[in-house]
Amino acid sequence: MNQSKSTKKPWEEGPSFGLWIHIAKWCLGKAQALGLNYPNFSEQALMAAARKKTGLDDFGDPRFLEPFRLRLAYFKDNQRFSPLGKVAAWQILLKPLINRLRIQDLLKRHPEIREQRIERPLFVTAFPRTGTTLLSQLLALDPAARPLLFWETMQPTPDEGIVEGEPDPRIPRAKAVVEQLRGLMPALRKIHDIDPTGPEECAGLLANAYILPIFEEDNDEYKQWIDSLSTEQVCAAYEEYKEQLQILQWQRGGGHWVLKSPFHLNWLDALLTTFPDACVVQTHRDPKQVLPSICSLDAVMQQAACDTVDCAAVGRHLNSQLAISLQRGMAARLNHPAERVFDVQYADLLTDPVAVIRRIYSHFGYSYSDVMAEKIAEYLATNPQNKHGSHKYQLADFGLAAEDVDRSFGDYCQRFQIPLAVQDQ
Repeated sequence: MNQSKSTKKPWEEGPSFGLWIHIAKWCLGKAQALGLNYPNFSEQALMAAARKKTGLDDFGDPRFLEPFRLRLAYFKDNQRFSPLGKVAAWQILLKPLINRLRIQDLLKRHPEIREQRIERPLFVTAFPRTGTTLLSQLLALDPAARPLLFWETMQPTPDEGIVEGEPDPRIPRAKAVVEQLRGLMPALRKIHDIDPTGPEECAGLLANAYILPIFEEDNDEYKQWIDSLSTEQVCAAYEEYKEQLQILQWQRGGGHWVLKSPFHLNWLDALLTTFPDACVVQTHRDPKQVLPSICSLDAVMQQAACDTVDCAAVGRHLNSQLAISLQRGMAARLNHPAERVFDVQYADLLTDPVAVIRRIYSHFGYSYSDVMAEKIAEYLATNPQNKHGSHKYQLADFGLAAEDVDRSFGDYCQRFQIPLAVQDQ
């Protein structure tokens, strides 16, 4: 039994449900088996639920409707989702609607928010699993920085009636969500641990426009829509993203923003256009190590929501999506001054993270303080790699071969002189 346990893959670890979750799953399954329309995947029902939750009715720029409807159709018709997965999908669709209503309302009541200046934001982007989390966590330790926190990504706008100095009610809600995620996906902490009060990537802000380039491998209509987007359309979504940063900065000030998401690589042209003084760091790692790691994360997330997970389909999809994202990122860099993006090797980051931070700060002209140095030393001492357990994966688990990945990403590895690892098959 011990041997079996040690060889189990992260995506094979079942959800750790409490009793109430088991009861909820059973009830939902019965309701759906009886043909009851719950959750109700209709545009009218979702918008009505958002309006009822907020008492508001202005969703802002209607361009969000097309991707919203594409995602809605996918979740409604897909038979792979478990009853609990259907409810989670409904919440994924509903939450941005609620946020959009609150954002529009706040901007109307406080037009001065748009006067907030987002100056010299520091973005970290790259393929997932290339050290972006570690790097952004270290950059966020600068007392002069303003990181985006997980609880802020869930709801950028403040609750009504908040008394200054009292605990923000968004924080306990975020903690509850993280606990639920850990129950649904026990392997999540090994792959990407979430601190509800700590820095987190900013994909949640882009999600409020329903625009994210890497989604389900069988959602062909959404992928085609994403691929057809013009720079102008993506810039419109980034303007909404910027408004959310202004809202958060208006609430809780701070210095230069530290922001991180792999999705920015896909939209680098729009990012650099929307933020003319943005400083971007791109990390690099052998794709043979990146692909199985991100595939296993995707499989873990699917396992929590779907009845079946096709690991080979996951591998094909992410291999293709990462290649597209890379091509767009490299093309975008040619349209902007070279010094706006600073390259970091994953191997260098692991070997000497302090030296990497110093090089980034020197390149962009940020001030590296003694206080930051002390915080980084403390963080590295208390957060060793694999703190919550090792994350096991290999290319073959997802139907991928090392020689094929080398062929697909050979030009990229050569251009950035990425150290290549020998991959176990």
